[in-house]
Parts: sequence; structure tokens; C-alpha cells
Amino acid sequence: MRIREQDIEGVGGEEHRAARAEAQAVAELLRQALQRLGFTPDVPHGVEGGELYWPTLRGELTVSSYPLVALGRIPLDSANRLADVLMRAALEEQTKNAASA
Repeated sequence: MRIREQDIEGVGGEEHRAARAEAQAVAELLRQALQRLGFTPDVPHGVEGGELYWPTLRGELTVSSYPLVALGRIPLDSANRLADVLMRAALEEQTKNAASA
């Protein structure tokens, strides 16, 4: 994909700012959800003691101004806990959908 002059000029446009704000808002919702689950935002090196840490969350835009949330690295114990929480939520959603069908 070639970056065109109008792509570069559009980076500062209102549509670009709105898309970035949307991505940042979703990243903030994820932060709040992780905090409620007992995760903490500060990831020290050499994590020990069973504490849970969330990944770096950033609201960003692709080159073509598509909003996304970038999830950074997360310690293995925290990733396992997060996967467990997501699996339970998915199973609960499947059960709820099956019961209502």
C-alpha cells in the first residue's frame, strides 16, 4: 500500500481525531474492566507473588485511519487468568443464548 499525499494531510483531520478518540475510549473501557477483575496497570520486571497485571492498552489508528486498540505484552500468569475469565464469560454467554433459543 502506498501512502498518498492526501493520506498524510488527512492525519490531522476531524475524522481522524474522532476515530482516535473512539479507540482511546474503548481502551479505557478495557482498562476499567481489567481493574474490576483485580488486574493492576503497573508491570514491573521479574514479576513474582501472584499479582495480576494487564497489558499496555493504547487507542490507535491504522495508516488508513481505522481505529483499533493495541494490546501490549502481559506476564504469563496474568494472561492465563485473563484467558480463564474470557472463557468463563464466553461459556456463560453460550449458555444464556442456548436457554433463550
